[in-house]
Amino acid sequence: MNSLKIGISIIISSLILAFGLTNIITPERSVSVRGLSEKEVDADLAIWNMTFSTGDNNLSSLQQSVISKTQTVKKYLKDHGLDENDFTVQPAAITDNSLNSYMDQSKLRYTFIARQTILIRSSKIESVKSAYADSLNLVSSGIAVLQEYDGKVNYEFTKLNQIKPQMIAEATENARTAAEQFARDSNSKVGKIKKATQGLFTIEDAAPGLEEKKNVRVVTTVEYLLK
Repeated sequence: MNSLKIGISIIISSLILAFGLTNIITPERSVSVRGLSEKEVDADLAIWNMTFSTGDNNLSSLQQSVISKTQTVKKYLKDHGLDENDFTVQPAAITDNSLNSYMDQSKLRYTFIARQTILIRSSKIESVKSAYADSLNLVSSGIAVLQEYDGKVNYEFTKLNQIKPQMIAEATENARTAAEQFARDSNSKVGKIKKATQGLFTIEDAAPGLEEKKNVRVVTTVEYLLK
């Protein structure tokens, strides 16, 4: 009889405990929002593979032509505000057309073609921009600078780490503003951050034809507890 009473008491206690915990533990409410931060910045590095070609039927004459035209280009760059530390003369690439069996040798103007590249890597954005824009003037010196895709100036922004903290803080603040709006609409209050993830930073041209201006963007996803 005592054993039966003890068993019943245990069952009743278990039921009370179970119902009690059900009433105490409530589902955790939260809201997940995104915060955006965008910033327009000036590019701080210009990279330009300045390339021209010259031809001759004699290798010695070709060499002298390459040297002479390279000196002309170097002076041109210096006249536009660049110095020796801003550019590097790459070894010239020489093509021997006489070895090309697919070409009609009788129609060849030059047996040898030299392709000379001067790599410009500088923080003097305006100087590089001006030099590129005026490069057609070199035609009067017998130098035709390549203007196709490989010959265009690339502008880069390299100081992302300097603005990262500010932009992450701004994105997080914007996410909280969105969460607070949601909380007001649902008669709740925003609590602590439950989870936060930071998206990748992207750097793109601000607009077509405005490559020296960059748009930096980051999106942060934050989950807030609601109370």
